[in-house]
Amino acid sequence: MKKKYIFFFFLAFLLAVVVFLAHWWVVGSAVWGDGRFYYAYVRSLVIDGDLNFTNEMRYFGEPVVLTKTGMAANKYAVGPAIFWLPGFLLAHLIARGNGYSYLYQVFVGLSSVFWGMLGLWFCWRTACFYFSEENSLWATLSIWLATNLFFYTAVDPINSHPVSFFVASLLVFLVFGKKLGKVGVLGILGGVLGMIRMQDLIFILPIGIYLLKKKIDFINFINFIIFIILGFLPQVLIWKYLYGEITNPYLAGGERFYWLNPQILNVLFSQKNGLFYYSPILILGLLGILGRLGKWWAKAGAFLFLIQTYVVGSWHGWWGGQAYGGRMFISLMPFFILGMGAFLEKIKSWGIKAIILIIFITLNFYSMINFLLINP
Repeated sequence: MKKKYIFFFFLAFLLAVVVFLAHWWVVGSAVWGDGRFYYAYVRSLVIDGDLNFTNEMRYFGEPVVLTKTGMAANKYAVGPAIFWLPGFLLAHLIARGNGYSYLYQVFVGLSSVFWGMLGLWFCWRTACFYFSEENSLWATLSIWLATNLFFYTAVDPINSHPVSFFVASLLVFLVFGKKLGKVGVLGILGGVLGMIRMQDLIFILPIGIYLLKKKIDFINFINFIIFIILGFLPQVLIWKYLYGEITNPYLAGGERFYWLNPQILNVLFSQKNGLFYYSPILILGLLGILGRLGKWWAKAGAFLFLIQTYVVGSWHGWWGGQAYGGRMFISLMPFFILGMGAFLEKIKSWGIKAIILIIFITLNFYSMINFLLINP
């Protein structure tokens, strides 16, 4: 790989770090929103050596709801905390504090930024198998800068999305890159992706179909399933420990899907965090996917887009809460990047490409700044 491309991704990392630190400096906290519940895992495991979140909930001003096992409930997934452990442990090695100080928060945030940027790198590497290095680069950076992927990897990285984006990007690289990864690795990553955001277990379906298309033998396919289970097992064990049973705490708590009344148009176009309303450049990425349906990566991307749209639209909170854009689609960004690469390959003039990208990036930053002014 040419050094100039590494330099671009290094600059992207520096930009994300600067934005993250600037936002932390202005807001006065790096952990906010749903990030508090994900952060509670890593803080409780390292500092307290347990999964009793009573003190974390009280610190963050959240009500303590006890389960039938007497544990403080936490419906959020453990996956992000696993990826934040190195940053948190490094902060603890330096600070030897209580796990709440700015040093801990910043180090966790920086580790999450790192995972997001590594995800961008794998997206670019995958795109290079199908398109020119230049088009792959601008497809990757434009989807990052012109969508809420930038928001969740730079402004608010202490959340599940940078980590889920990284694992999804690595999976796409290992499945649709130059050489198919080992089924055990693919299975583990599929399970881990579900342990970060459960809805992303859907990724397993097109990958499993693709493996069968590659005519892997029965034993290897069973191994794929077994490793998926192993990758997801820590989450199941935590549910059992916290709730006394293996159950999805979202559904057990009364949240539900309305399968017969999916809000498809709202999910995509509503001012209330509609995917294309906040990130219209993704329409170009989707067109690129649809234009390459002869390729398996495009088939998988189109399939996942349709399924995720239906699942998200059926969820009672289809808008994703106090979010910036359609955050529940961020794991699909590797496919949108590939689609954007296909779209850019069709345009021969770099001047036209530059105008298109500048317009969409400007729109995203204008929208993002307005969002931050209203929701600091």
